[in-house]
Amino acid sequence: ADQNYDYASNSVVLHLDSGDEVYVKLDGGKAHGGNNNKYSTFSGFLLYPD
Repeated sequence: ADQNYDYASNSVVLHLDSGDEVYVKLDGGKAHGGNNNKYSTFSGFLLYPD
């Protein structure tokens, strides 16, 4: 099957406190592609402890 895939990336550096929550949200109509299969991944890294 002939399929096309679009990719995008972003990064952010945040100062977080214990108990803070971080999430990734895909707003409707903002994704590339014309099908309903929208996939995402999220990775977090501790750069240094306070």
